Amino acid sequence: MKTALILTLSAALLSSSAMAATSNFASSRRADFYAAGKHQFYAWCANGQDRIVRQDGASAPDAEAKAATSAAGCRLSWQGRVAS
Repeated sequence: MKTALILTLSAALLSSSAMAATSNFASSRRADFYAAGKHQFYAWCANGQDRIVRQDGASAPDAEAKAATSAAGCRLSWQGRVAS
């Protein structure tokens, strides 16, 4: 009986700490999306010349708009904010 209780409590503690780590990652990723700095995009290009594009901007949408001119014919996919 005590073993079952200990296993149940251990599982609850492990799952709550894993949940906290996951939610922290998600919130920092969201903050990075709206933060100023250098943003990295993967450019999926129709001509088959896919590439990585890095662009400074006030936020990811701003950087994407600026990068769209250099990546004409490509679809940009935000990967994250990178160190300058």
